[in-house]
Amino acid sequence: MWSVEEILSATGGKIVRDGGARSFGEIFTDSKKVTKGAVFLALKGERLDGHAFLKGAVRRGAACLVIHSRQPREAPGGATVIQVRDTLRALGDLARYRRMKIAPKVLAITGSNGKTTTKEMVAAILERGSLRGRPLRGSILKTEGNFNNLVGLPLTLLRLKKRDRVAVVELGTSRPGEIARLSEIAAPDIGLVTSVAPAHLAGLSSLAGVAKEKGALYRGLKPDGIAVINLDDPWVRRLGGRFKGEKVTYGRDGDVRAESLEPLGPGGAEFTLRVGGGRRRVRLRLCGEHNLANSLAAAAMARGLGVGMDAMRLGLESMRAFPMRMAVERWGGVGVINDAYNANPASMKAALKALSHIKARGEKIAVLGDMLELGTAARRNHIELGRQAARFGIDRLYLLGAQAGQVKEGAVRGGMSEDRVVVGKSHRQMARMLEKRLRGGDWLLFKGSRGMKMETVLAAVKKSRA
Repeated sequence: MWSVEEILSATGGKIVRDGGARSFGEIFTDSKKVTKGAVFLALKGERLDGHAFLKGAVRRGAACLVIHSRQPREAPGGATVIQVRDTLRALGDLARYRRMKIAPKVLAITGSNGKTTTKEMVAAILERGSLRGRPLRGSILKTEGNFNNLVGLPLTLLRLKKRDRVAVVELGTSRPGEIARLSEIAAPDIGLVTSVAPAHLAGLSSLAGVAKEKGALYRGLKPDGIAVINLDDPWVRRLGGRFKGEKVTYGRDGDVRAESLEPLGPGGAEFTLRVGGGRRRVRLRLCGEHNLANSLAAAAMARGLGVGMDAMRLGLESMRAFPMRMAVERWGGVGVINDAYNANPASMKAALKALSHIKARGEKIAVLGDMLELGTAARRNHIELGRQAARFGIDRLYLLGAQAGQVKEGAVRGGMSEDRVVVGKSHRQMARMLEKRLRGGDWLLFKGSRGMKMETVLAAVKKSRA
């Protein structure tokens, strides 16, 4: 429940129409989801303006409307109308108010790669752990899906309930200032930057710009907060070094590290997790060396919270691949790594490396779409992607997108035979060409930025071979 006074205190808004009710239910930004007695907050996006749906929200039961544009003081059904300077800002302020009222421990994760997987690993560990002698199971809130931006993070925190003792949240960014604002909203107790790599360069300009933006999480920590630092990433190590408070490090020389690694190909890896003086043998069922780094990051966050090693082991061993995130499958004698959810230069390299380490009876084939949002660095990074494919010994490349020619150029420069690089014109054409080429024992990697929808090619190939 939200009282009128709480909404006004959190947002600094003013009542422009008093409907008489003194308390309201849940806060919604989607008018179609509004329930009786709820608050509808009208956001103005690039395509839709929530102010156009005020009447519909009231018809569905909204008892309070939060607006920032000038609207008639009369509202259908007699809803209370509260006006604020900026509804997006107000949404974040309401979320921060709730976060401070419930007062869970907040663990915040940002970085160019590995945010979602690490977040899920942390949550899995905490579900099996305890805090101050009390089990945490059932008292953890986490970011769902990709709700990690200036709308998604507040909506996540607005879901906090009194029973929630920990919130594990993901912070995403595409332009300067977003991580600082997200940190202000979440007020994290423990912060992690997984990595700094070329991503969203169209908005962040350069690698230094990415580092500055990601580093805002460390700058946003309270003096008694804890920074979790990846010592294997030079940019993160530098950013973390500026934090004056408590630190937990991970990596080759970190407080949390992996020893006695035994790679298991697409089946994952076994390793000894070392945390301080403690050790546990862990079987990780996720493909790719980068998931080992994600595991260490998650264990380091859990250490910062004071969770024990048995929970770390159980949580990590419970992990399975998420759809389109290094998900391994086999059908018709062909192996597949579906990592089509998104891509940037660092994640492309990690995926190609994972493919190269597989012991295949047939060929290793990478089906790649463009990496988007790289700005002026797009050409250079796509040429380098081709070089990496050649360097990792990938047998064939199937390429789609405006930058496919640059990837091919890089691959040929790197020593790959030109007849082993195919540039397609459409998802359907790519699928047809692949279907003619595939043989039992082959391994396929599907990867590209979200806008490229490379999973469409995989679906078409599967259908044709069904």
